[in-house]
Amino acid sequence: MQLVSDFHPISFSLTRSRPGKSSNLYLGFQCFAADTISNYLFATSFDQLLFPEFKGDIVIGVDKCMATITLAKFSVFFVWMIRYFPPTILMLLAPSLKGLVVFRRVCLNDFITLSDKINPP
Repeated sequence: MQLVSDFHPISFSLTRSRPGKSSNLYLGFQCFAADTISNYLFATSFDQLLFPEFKGDIVIGVDKCMATITLAKFSVFFVWMIRYFPPTILMLLAPSLKGLVVFRRVCLNDFITLSDKINPP
């Protein structure tokens, strides 16, 4: 069990006040939640709050994938297409699926590596 003092602190001294400019609190809360959850679960912070205008890479990536996740939840054909179409065709059909194609490739590589360790050729 880690102590609270072992967690990566969020440095508010690095944030600059911007007089006359408003902030997007929706993205700010998402960045704060991403930092808090990653800090609690993985004992590391991805510093989403330090990105300009609270546009952290994790927050923006999740925002872009929400339509795909929602569609996959209700469409069996869409899930079949994602699983069995070659990545090049998927990228031509929908460039927004690039993150999903990369994720699938990484998962497949991890599975092959793990199966080679368990059952060597």
